[in-house]
Amino acid sequence: MARPLRPPEAPSQASWQMPSDTSLGEIARFCWRTAALQEKRRFAFALLLLFALSILVGAVLVFESVQRGEFISALAARDFARFRGASVLLAGILILSALLLSFSAYVRDRLGLSWRKGFSRQVMKAYLADRHYYHLPTEVDNPDQRISEDIKNVSQLSFTVLSIFLESGVQLIGFIGVLLSISLGLTGFLLVYALLGSVIAILIFGRRLTRINAEQLKREADFRFNLIDVRENAESIAFYHAQSADHTQSIDSSSHIDTASSAGSLPNNLESRTAHDQFNRVVWNFNRFIRWQLGLDCFQNGYQYLTFILPSLILAPRILAGDLEVGAIVQSQAAFDRIWLSLSLIVVQFEQLTALAASTARLHSLLSAIQRQRSKYMSTIDIVEQPQIAVSNLSLYLPADLGPTDSGEKLPEKLAGKQQTLFEDLSFSVDASLLIVGPSGIGKSSLVKAIAALWKTGQGTIARPDSVLFLPQKPYLTLGTLREQLLYPKALEKALEDSEISDERLQSVLSQVQLSHLSDLGSSLDWANQLSTGEQQRLAIARLLLQNPSYAILDEATSALSLQQEEHLYQQLAKTNICFISIGHRPSLTAYHQQILTLKDAHTWTLQSAHD
Repeated sequence: MARPLRPPEAPSQASWQMPSDTSLGEIARFCWRTAALQEKRRFAFALLLLFALSILVGAVLVFESVQRGEFISALAARDFARFRGASVLLAGILILSALLLSFSAYVRDRLGLSWRKGFSRQVMKAYLADRHYYHLPTEVDNPDQRISEDIKNVSQLSFTVLSIFLESGVQLIGFIGVLLSISLGLTGFLLVYALLGSVIAILIFGRRLTRINAEQLKREADFRFNLIDVRENAESIAFYHAQSADHTQSIDSSSHIDTASSAGSLPNNLESRTAHDQFNRVVWNFNRFIRWQLGLDCFQNGYQYLTFILPSLILAPRILAGDLEVGAIVQSQAAFDRIWLSLSLIVVQFEQLTALAASTARLHSLLSAIQRQRSKYMSTIDIVEQPQIAVSNLSLYLPADLGPTDSGEKLPEKLAGKQQTLFEDLSFSVDASLLIVGPSGIGKSSLVKAIAALWKTGQGTIARPDSVLFLPQKPYLTLGTLREQLLYPKALEKALEDSEISDERLQSVLSQVQLSHLSDLGSSLDWANQLSTGEQQRLAIARLLLQNPSYAILDEATSALSLQQEEHLYQQLAKTNICFISIGHRPSLTAYHQQILTLKDAHTWTLQSAHD
């Protein structure tokens, strides 16, 4: 179900923090709990291999630094034998280091891909199970982006950051030993210098950049959703003349990005203004990010460049006095740089950490929302299985936070926090065709949703068989071939296994619903845009005839058809054993049903024969 497009909200004022046990750790536990045993074993082995490689990479870099200092000292001493031995050993270490770094990156990327595959499958399973996609609150914006982009970011960045921290931990231990052997004072100065820089980066830049990153993800998703919405409703927008002659105006990236100041140059139609407004929000927020990133870059570069000269300045007196060899400068420079990088990882990897924190928070909120649905949307309506549909003492309520009514209108403010009664004490059974009528917004579609177990708030009992097919006013056309459209909602393989549905049978049903011009069952098209609304509704009736359920519920399922087409399709339904329930406003529908249920208001309803 498409999420409603809403303007971006103000960023949260929560303080910046590293991805913590309440977010990244919880996500990791979710993945581990839901993974298969074989996947856990493969993942654990790859993770241990990454640990080992990261430790080896860190150790080799320490030895490479020490050997590079020996190489420079041998060259300065003009000792050929010492220089030759140092050269051979240094070359071997460099080759080994290159191989280890490459293989470590390969294992890290494979781990990230493996986690993304498993994580994506489990999140999609949770999102699509129990109709969570339908009940998900609107506060969880753009779940599609969270499942695609945020999972990718978390999967890749988590192992990148993990391997960097592991390598840095080994290097920190090794290079502190190297630096201590050269100068205790230089070691103490470096520790204070690195810790001070990390604190400044977190306090000044951390909170702001994390919020801006999270907001940027949201605004980019809203902008993309707006463009997708225009594409999916292109024909309707074109009929409304939304795209006027000034549609050729393009977005000038060099112009002012403030929405108010550039409003005069925008096209005079709602879609273009909305798209420009969404894009301006994206640009404005990214401008904020660039400004803060500039400050962080200035701090990072100045902070790092000082490390290039500080070791030489501190050790210069001892080297000039002859207490240390020239190679000690190379060793101390490398040790100082690596220790600084290890202790200043938050400063150096700040962009990746903030992106990881933002994506982790968005995924955590999505999973938390799905988890809450399991308790929040426990139905208070009893659904029992029996061969015949029967409703007993059913009352339906519309909480103020549940959204719009059937007619699409929002509840008035005076009903905030209260429950509006749609109807109460409704009782009827369906043993023959039934037509449900009533004024718009009275709750006809809500009754259908309750029978489908989509409507949760109410009380009473609904009995129904498993074999029920629901046909909404706007049919869902899946991505796939015409054959798959006809067999939906069953998977193609299962549909062909469970029943003997030949191509001749499919073609015959297409002729029954006056769609014989659709002859290529294997064709894959954009059916939602290729077929008119009337053709889509006839295709839905074809599905109904093929699947032949015990009951069918048609919610305005023939509203786009002519009266002649409507009559023809109901005649086809009458020839089957399907007991159908229709919702509609057309007086012509009365002739095709044996009973009429009229919902008049919240307290009044009548059930009578269609022939009375």
